[in-house]
Order: sequence, then C-alpha cells, then structure tokens
Amino acid sequence: MLLALGLGVVVGVLTSLLQAHLDYPWLALVNAASPWVTTAFVAGALQARLSTAVLAGVAATALEVVAYYVTADLRGFGVSMTYVVFWSLCAVVGGPVFGAAGHAWRRAAPAGLGAALLVAAYASEAVVAYHFRLGYTSSAWLFGTIALLLAVGLGWHRRQYPALARWLVPALVAGAAGHAVVGLLLE
Repeated sequence: MLLALGLGVVVGVLTSLLQAHLDYPWLALVNAASPWVTTAFVAGALQARLSTAVLAGVAATALEVVAYYVTADLRGFGVSMTYVVFWSLCAVVGGPVFGAAGHAWRRAAPAGLGAALLVAAYASEAVVAYHFRLGYTSSAWLFGTIALLLAVGLGWHRRQYPALARWLVPALVAGAAGHAVVGLLLE
C-alpha cells in the first residue's frame, strides 16, 4: 500500500514539473486522464485483495491531485478550486475503478476486463479528447500507440488476449462516454 501511495505522490509532482518542459505530443502525457488512472491500475495490481486494490486506487489518484496542486502552488502557479474539486471527483470515481481493474488484470479474473479498461482509457482519450475535441493529431496518435502497446503487453499476462478482445468494445463505449462527459464539463 505504501508503494501505491508513493506512486500517487510521485506522479502528481512529476506531472506538475514536466508540464513546463514538454511539448506536444509528449505534453499530452501530463495533461490527460489516462496516465493518471494508470497509477491507480498499477496500485491495484500490486494488491492481494480486491478491497485493498480499490482503496489503493482511490488513494493513489487522490494523492496525485494533492501532490499536483501543492507542487503547482509551490512553483507559483495559481490553483483553481474549481479544478481541484473537479479532479478530486475524477479521482474518487476513476481511482477505485482502475484500482479494481489492475487487480482484475493481475488475477485474470474476470480475464481481460482489467486490461480492456486501461487500453480503452487511452484509446478513447486518443479519439474523443485528442482527435475530435482538441484536434491534436500527434497526441491522438501517441495515445493510440500506447493503447496498442498496452493491449499487447497486458494481454500477454496469462494469455488474456481473447478475453481482452471480448471486453474491449464495451470498455471503449464506456471510455468514450466518460471522455465526452469530461470534455463537456471542462468547456
């Protein structure tokens, strides 16, 4: 659990620091939801029990938000309470889901579901957020490539490829809906 909490702090701090040094398409990695829920996924995958994985996922994402905004404030950037509340709500929703997804992937129970959720997070963000909403083609390609690499890499564990493929369509629909809602709320 300490490793999961540490991951949240490190990712939050690095996100804030790297925003000043990266350019597109790489800047998208520190301005997007998918990399943050990846932390919850990893935190959940490290846990032996589902209940602990859910807790680790929400703790990691909540700490990402805290660490990000504390670092931004220390760097002299203004902190909007609207965004703090918004991203905190995203952490409370996404953290448990992706913590559980990481646990499901590691146990392969149900096979393919956890992997499909993470792959769909990147793929749907590529299409909905970066391609359609923002028109950032290079970032869309980057996130699409990451989704493909995740499908290959995560599917390899316990040979979850067929199950991942079965879960991928509903996961993509859910991911696209989630990114569409986030896009509407941010505008």
